[in-house]
Amino acid sequence: MPFFYLPPEPLWLRQGEIIENLFELWPRVSEGETIDVEQTAKLDRIDHPYAIVISQDCDLELDFKARHGQASDDKLLRHVLFCVLYSPDEIRIRAGLDSSQLFKRARQNQDERYHHFNEAPIDKTERVLPDLYADFKATFSLPIEFAYSLTSSGHATRIGFLPSPYLQDFIHRLYSFLGRVAVPES
Repeated sequence: MPFFYLPPEPLWLRQGEIIENLFELWPRVSEGETIDVEQTAKLDRIDHPYAIVISQDCDLELDFKARHGQASDDKLLRHVLFCVLYSPDEIRIRAGLDSSQLFKRARQNQDERYHHFNEAPIDKTERVLPDLYADFKATFSLPIEFAYSLTSSGHATRIGFLPSPYLQDFIHRLYSFLGRVAVPES
């Protein structure tokens, strides 16, 4: 069966959903400088052409229901988690995968830090997503209201999500990487 993405669903954000043109805002602090919380912070915008939602699907659904009076307020989330997705050229530069052997391992999903998504169409659309690479060290969170505001206003676009069993494979690899046990280098 050929791989394809599913089109986005109109309600809550989904685990495995790919968002285009997402961005985060970071307070600008120089080394050695402290932030004066009484003053307006200067923010840097960090653009992410593609990112994938990694928060749990059930938590996202319950958050959405709580926001619409269908679940209790203790189900509300403060942040939604994302993993940055990179093009092949970006991942080679960013991660130092300049060796063809290192890049081959990432491309074949044999490196625990990266997950490769092959170029594939979005079902029932004309759109095709390019080859993308998740770097499990490149995660970030956004306040969930901010994420919904970006997508509902058109600043960021919900473009599709991973179908089963590809979603489970991706999430299993992500959590295996995040759950690794650190050992000192000898």
